[in-house]
Amino acid sequence: MTVTPKPRGRHHHGDLRRALLDAVAEIVLEQGPEAVTLRECARRAGVSHSAAAPHFGDKRGLLTAFAVERSERLARAMEDAVAALPAGADARARLAATGRGYLAFARENPAQFRLMFRTDLIDTADEAWRAAARGAWAPLATAMAAAAPAAEGRARRARLALAWSAVHGFGTLRLEVPGAELWAGEDRAAEVAEDMLALVVEACAGP
Repeated sequence: MTVTPKPRGRHHHGDLRRALLDAVAEIVLEQGPEAVTLRECARRAGVSHSAAAPHFGDKRGLLTAFAVERSERLARAMEDAVAALPAGADARARLAATGRGYLAFARENPAQFRLMFRTDLIDTADEAWRAAARGAWAPLATAMAAAAPAAEGRARRARLALAWSAVHGFGTLRLEVPGAELWAGEDRAAEVAEDMLALVVEACAGP
């Protein structure tokens, strides 16, 4: 009897977990997070559904693991933006850079950025997700503490809320309403982003 070999998928070197998460990225980009299923990710990875299930359990587990990875990448984007500053950059410049990194991540990974905040689709009680969320928050918190050292407690919280709301709101609106006159075109959008960050820094680092 002739046996037809199974088509080779992306499940190489035993890294099935990586292949499944890569499949999530593809589907989210193509069709959105609602279209993600463990079965379809397994198919794209070249394995059976039963082989994929032990890694994440179900769709929520799969999307939660994906959100963990992307939260870690968001944190790195903010840290990289700070690291790219000239030597001797002051605390205000570092605070602005965290916002610049946040916006760059949103612009370059729009579908993934949206998914990260879909708490209806991910398990927010998951310890890995909670740790990654704290990690994504850390660059802003660190920069704010340096830029506004006298602000503590309620004053510090208000500044953090202002900074996060402004940057996240701008990044989200650019994705949802890309043709808005306020930021139509890459040059104007970049200009508005820089001016907004300057205002945020002034408000947060001021007395």
